[in-house]
Amino acid sequence: MIRLENLSKSFPDGDLFNNVNISIKRGMRIGLVGPNGSGKTTLLRIMLGKDSADSGNVQIDKSTTIGYLAQDIVAGTGRSILEEVLVAYPEVRELEGKILALSEAISKDHENMDLVNKLGDAQHRFEALGGWNLEDKAKKILSGLGFADEKFIEPMDVFSGGWRMRVALASILLQEPDILFLDEPTNHLDLEATIWLESFLSSWKGGMLMISHDRAFLDRSINNILEIDLKKITLYRGNYTQYTEEKALRLEQHRNAFRNQQKQIKDTERFIERFRSKNTKATQVQSRVKMLDKLEKIEAPTEQNHAMNLRLPQPNRSPLNVAACRNVTKHYGEIEVFNAMDMMVERGQKIGLVGHNGAGKSTLLKMLAGVESVTSGAVRIGSSVESAYYAQHQLEILNPGETVFESIQKVSPGWSENEMRTYLGSFMFSGDEIEKFVKVLSGGEKARVALARMLVKPSHLLLLDEPTNHLDMVTRNVVERALIQFSGSIVCISHDRHFLNSVTNLTCEVGGGGIRLFEGNYEYYEWKKQEEKSAESPKSKIKSESKGKSDYKKRKKVRNRLAWIEKRFKSIETELKNQRFITQDPANGDDYELLQKSMELMSTLENEYLVLMEEQEELTNHV
Repeated sequence: MIRLENLSKSFPDGDLFNNVNISIKRGMRIGLVGPNGSGKTTLLRIMLGKDSADSGNVQIDKSTTIGYLAQDIVAGTGRSILEEVLVAYPEVRELEGKILALSEAISKDHENMDLVNKLGDAQHRFEALGGWNLEDKAKKILSGLGFADEKFIEPMDVFSGGWRMRVALASILLQEPDILFLDEPTNHLDLEATIWLESFLSSWKGGMLMISHDRAFLDRSINNILEIDLKKITLYRGNYTQYTEEKALRLEQHRNAFRNQQKQIKDTERFIERFRSKNTKATQVQSRVKMLDKLEKIEAPTEQNHAMNLRLPQPNRSPLNVAACRNVTKHYGEIEVFNAMDMMVERGQKIGLVGHNGAGKSTLLKMLAGVESVTSGAVRIGSSVESAYYAQHQLEILNPGETVFESIQKVSPGWSENEMRTYLGSFMFSGDEIEKFVKVLSGGEKARVALARMLVKPSHLLLLDEPTNHLDMVTRNVVERALIQFSGSIVCISHDRHFLNSVTNLTCEVGGGGIRLFEGNYEYYEWKKQEEKSAESPKSKIKSESKGKSDYKKRKKVRNRLAWIEKRFKSIETELKNQRFITQDPANGDDYELLQKSMELMSTLENEYLVLMEEQEELTNHV
């Protein structure tokens, strides 16, 4: 569908990437990853024709349809959100009106065959465009993205920017284009909508190129990774976890090949130096000199070491009870969010707030932060407890006319310039970067500035609403490690399940006017909810006396199948090892046809392995 041929792009401060040759075919769901500023959005925009490359070209099949969701906030309109989604099909809307008008005309003139024929043609075209179930599909997608049914008729311009982005995404998904381009699609979604979207995309039959820094989301929704790193672009088969494993393996192979070649070069140079002046060895010396001249040098392995080293200011010891909600009721007009809700946050607790859209997660966080009042009851912060609040739209309150240095200086009175530079360095701002204006920063850079502002003063309680939005993988890892090591208490909202599993030790389910606490991270919460769901469903009771010869034969058949699966696993692992050797052999570096075949076979084998694993798990339950 789309082919990149010798594509190169550079900026005044250096190259982004060179000589990129990649094809995106139907069925390839690609996650585009790399550090902030590596050129992910630029590459995506070049493919869309919104930016130009320095050299090379992008070939797109003429019949290919494209859907694009940008990071920019979508403008509001007076149309309802349902109409806004359906506006992508103007012909369907016109036909709908035409069918209605023709039907009314025929009701007054039953014998007019010309009208009847026109109605038949209109209905046939309407059906061909999927008009009969288009509205139902639109509603299903909007529901999945978190819109309640009663919101479908509300005008789009009454919704916030984040909700308008969901409407834009719904419109794109409804169109079912041949290829999707999605730039950080989960940044404006909550956890529930993120899980729905990943399920939707996991069965997407067309092509897809998506920028995302949510590894759990990538693991479940894509089947290829396109990495931009150190000015190189590399395509990997598999999801994000498989990519990290494959990359580590390739890097180790590269290190070994480089070390072996360097040893060979040194040994050869020693031989030449030792026997250069001996006539009896002249032939051998010349042979080795020619060999060195012809040797294709393996480049020294390079790794991205420029990463944030975040050290949060640690607070002094807080009282046991850091914060508490007592008999809290919260209403928005007639809408009741909380009713007589009690909650306690204790020293050292790191709580993840979860719950369906509109359950009150952000409201609870705002009440704890003191930026939202309660209708009745009380929210109390412990004696001498300092708290810090990171709002979901924290980036929007940064002053675009300030430099990074000035933005931090405002909230750190009394600090020396050296202290300021050291602190900003821990957030990956060094040298001239601290003089950049906020208005020219990327989303990830702005997020780092906002985090740095919030964390200047030691706090006993951190209240975080989507703190990893806009951060790349490397920065997310560093923030996670810093929050794990943080000695204070945390209450946070995040749609990044990896973040919740790494950082939190308690999960608070918000909903139904109250809360429910689970003694573990998000993974534990999921397991516990599934266990409760299973306990509620009627279990089939198998009586031992009903098990006869037929059951024995079934169990034997299952055992035989399991034994075959184990053998097949070993065969697949052996073949994968052989194919990896082919792809990692420097001698095959230019044999693109061989490498492509090998990668495709690896993908087929890995998919078979996963299918067999699921079958094995299912059969094991029946032995």
